[in-house]
Amino acid sequence: MTRIYITPSAGLKIRYQGITDFGNLYKYMKLWLEDRGFADEKKLETKYTERRFGDRKNLEIMWNCSTSISNYVSYQMQVTFLVLGLTETEVQIGDIKRKLDKGDFELRIIGYVKVGEGEWNDYTFLERVYYNLVVRKRIEEYKQDYYIILYKFVGYIKEFLGLRG
Repeated sequence: MTRIYITPSAGLKIRYQGITDFGNLYKYMKLWLEDRGFADEKKLETKYTERRFGDRKNLEIMWNCSTSISNYVSYQMQVTFLVLGLTETEVQIGDIKRKLDKGDFELRIIGYVKVGEGEWNDYTFLERVYYNLVVRKRIEEYKQDYYIILYKFVGYIKEFLGLRG
């Protein structure tokens, strides 16, 4: 089984300090992944840690998601939320008061193409032949396609937070 990283191994980092609707961000990210076949309702969230300090709280949430391209290749993504000093605050937007979340938000997204899983693991000789003759030529295409998907996801998150770049 081979991992071909599309992002740096530490992941793509999005950091935002300020006020946002964290519940909606969480929901929209999850829906984006579900629409593209990455997320499963029951298997998405692998870690949730909440620590309270008076009226503030720190959150650490980890998602592991994947989508299969074939029996031999899949796209894997790991999303880590680290939220520090999360507090609820009221904000006046026009004539409406809304409760939003204020804090230091950091997201890390790691993406890689996983080659060599499924039923092919039982056949090491066939696996090598298949890899050398077929998959090696397709891996560059898979990498390019997944790169586009990952950066669209990052752009979607940045757009929600009002960040540029």
